[in-house]
Parts: sequence; C-alpha cells; structure tokens
Amino acid sequence: MTGGYDERCAADLANVCEGRDLSREDRAWLARVVTGAVRPNRDKPLWDLAHALCALARLTSARDGRDLVSLALDPGLARPNAIAARFGEARADGVCADERGLVFADGAGWRTTWAGLARLLALAEFLLTAEDLGQFALLSGWFGELAETPDGDAAPLLGKRLGRHLAAYRNAHLPLAPLERRFRGLLGYLRGRAEFDDDDILAFWCSEMEQGERPGFRTIAEHFVTFEAAAGLRNGLDNLTAADSLEAHVGWEERLDASLADLVAGDPAETLVDLLAGLAEGPKILTGAERDDLADLLRLEPFHRTRPLTALRATSFGRVQAGLSNRLRRGGGGLDLAERVACMEAETYSVLAERVAALAAHLDRMLRIAAALRVPAEAEGLAPETRDALAAARADIRRVRRAGFDDPARLAEGFAAADSALVRLAGEIDRFQRAIAGLVRHRPLEPAFTADRDIFAKTFAQAYVAEATA
Repeated sequence: MTGGYDERCAADLANVCEGRDLSREDRAWLARVVTGAVRPNRDKPLWDLAHALCALARLTSARDGRDLVSLALDPGLARPNAIAARFGEARADGVCADERGLVFADGAGWRTTWAGLARLLALAEFLLTAEDLGQFALLSGWFGELAETPDGDAAPLLGKRLGRHLAAYRNAHLPLAPLERRFRGLLGYLRGRAEFDDDDILAFWCSEMEQGERPGFRTIAEHFVTFEAAAGLRNGLDNLTAADSLEAHVGWEERLDASLADLVAGDPAETLVDLLAGLAEGPKILTGAERDDLADLLRLEPFHRTRPLTALRATSFGRVQAGLSNRLRRGGGGLDLAERVACMEAETYSVLAERVAALAAHLDRMLRIAAALRVPAEAEGLAPETRDALAAARADIRRVRRAGFDDPARLAEGFAAADSALVRLAGEIDRFQRAIAGLVRHRPLEPAFTADRDIFAKTFAQAYVAEATA
C-alpha cells in the first residue's frame, strides 16, 4: 500500500497520468479526486464531470455513449489549448463557449475552463479504464443514456451515479476509506475533540442506536480504540478543541487523513486476541472458557487499562446485544425478548471483576509452573527461598487436573512454547485488575452497573422491540 491506496489503484492512476502525459499538478488533482481528498465536497468533481459530458453531448450531437467515450479516451484532448481549438467555436442548444471555457446558457448555473475540462476528461478516462476496464460497459451505458436524454435531469442523475461508483471503488481499493468515514463521524460527534471518556463512548453508541443504525456497543468501542490510536499518532489532532466547530480548524481533514495513513502503515504489536488464538491446545494451560473470557475482557486493548468501565460494559452488555441480534435473526431461542431487552442476563460488574481476579490468580499460578519447568530439578546453589518456591510450583503441577499436566515432556514443551504469551496475558489481566480497583475508588461497581443497565435496557427496547412486534 502506498499513500493510502493499493497497487491496483496506483496502476489505474499511472495508466491515465502517463497516457495523457499529465503535469505534476494535474496528476495530484486526479489522485486527490480518486482518493476523496477534495474538500469540502469530494463529489463536486463528479458533478462537474457529469455536466461537462452533458455539454459535450450537446456540442457534438452525440448519437450514443461511444461518442462521449471516444472524447474521454482521446489523448489529443489532454491539453487545454487542444480542447479550446476543438470546441472554442462550438454552439448548441443551451451550451456555448467563450475564451475561458464552456458554460450552460440555459440557467443551469455551471461552467468550466478549458483547463478544467481537460482535467475532467482525465477523470472520465480513469473511471472508464479502472480495474482493467472492469466497469467499462457500465460507464459507457451511463454515458449513452446521457447522450439520449441531454436535458436538465440527465447531468444530476449521472453525477449521483458517478459518486456512488467512485465511492465503491474507494472502499475496494483504499484501505483508509472505511476508517475515514467512521472517524469523521466520531470527530463530528466530539466536536473536534481528540480526547474522550467512557461516557462519551456510551453516549455516541446511544445516538447511533437512536438513528436506527443498531451497531454493537463493542463495535463502537473498537472504533474509539482505533480513533484514539490515530489521534495519538498526530499529537491529538493539534488544536482541535471542544468549543469550536470543525470548520474553524483549517486543514483538520488533512491532518486526520495523515493520521489514518500513519495508522494503517504502522506495524502494531500482535493483539491479545491474536495471541490467545495462537496458543497451542495442549497442555491445557487455559480451558476454552478461560480463553473466551480473556478474549472478551481484553479485546478492547488498551481500554482494559485506560477505560476499564468501557471494557466492563462491552463484556456485560455486549453479550446481551449479541443475544438479541441472534434471537431476532433466528426468530426465537433462549430468554424471551422482554427479559433480554431488560438485560436480565447481563453479568454485573462485580461478577466480572471477580472473574478478572480469578484469571489473574490462575495465570500467576501458570507462570510459577513455567518458571519451575525451566529450572533443572538437580540445580544447585539456589537461594533457600528460590528452592522453596520451586518446590511449591512442582507440587502445584501434581495438583493440576488438566490434560497434558501428567506428561512431563509434553508439559515442558507446551509451556516453553507459551511462555512469552503467558507473561503478556498475565501482565495485561493484572493491569485490568488494578484499573478496576482504581475505578472503584470514584465509581463503585454495583451503582455503576445499575445505572448502565437502565441505559442499555431503554436503548435496546427502542431499537429491538418494534422490529420483533412488527
């Protein structure tokens, strides 16, 4: 990936830029249009292109889309002076030319310069030839409809079609496109702030649910995780403050684009969830239930350290929302809808905190066993306290009733492969436990859970009950 777009997109751009021998400025303009970096309206060039094609259809009395395609693909029209020489004296119903360029004379309110028209034809060639001409027939058909009905409705219709078409291309070939759309929504909700707290995440999720989107709470929290990482890369999106509108900060879009590019181009450490997935099945250092719990509790890394309340909310009420979605999809099963919506099955934060403590104790036990397995039984010169700790760990091995713990060779091999993962998992679950302890000092768990259950239950009822009773 280069500059936020993939190799296919880079090749598509190169084909047009080199074939038309575009200047550096025109190449930059075309790349910005394709990647959606034109502000404030990324679809404005497509609206211009639709009107330009409509004007050309009138000026050339185009019989079908092939005439307009030929104009778009003609390298002889890559320069403004060549286009002016071709169309400078042309006249048609509602379209005329002057020394500057083309203008609709019928009140459509559109005009372009000859240099602008040259750029728009380059954009048309890109759309026609992208993806090895994969969409050529579709675009040619649209051009043909424009040639057949060059009236006031034709250009706006084509502009909308081209906008949707290029948006789909961006989603396919620009890894940043989904992130950008998501982050603009978050930044707009936060009114330019890069900082947020647990309640901002909950409030944003509630607002999305009220609009009928029904995203998972965990999904929204994951978006905030990535958003924070991107903002951090750009020093918190400098000078974006809560009190001002986004438009007051010149260039905030470009700084956000740069943040996203840095984020995607980075090489992040292996996530805790991936670490869990990579652990061997035997010996059974972790049961399936323990793996699932760790994955649920640590999935929002680093929020289990920095925003433990969001991690607790995602674990407790995320499971409830997943159950609601599954029940509606299947048409039944499990608790009835009223009980699910009321969050009757939601685990309290105190119960989750106890589970975190139990996992921390278990992982600490496994680390002691791992240390004992690395020290030969006949080792000499050890301090008395070390010998005592090793003896206790070796005795612990005999007490563990799990698959593989009765086979010394298999046990040593399994722990050797899992050592680094266990160290990291134990460290993170310990940090989560300490973060929960810090949370309790200013937000006791049971009152917090009760207040959150009311919010989630109300939101779930508004979002899901209407569909179930329809």
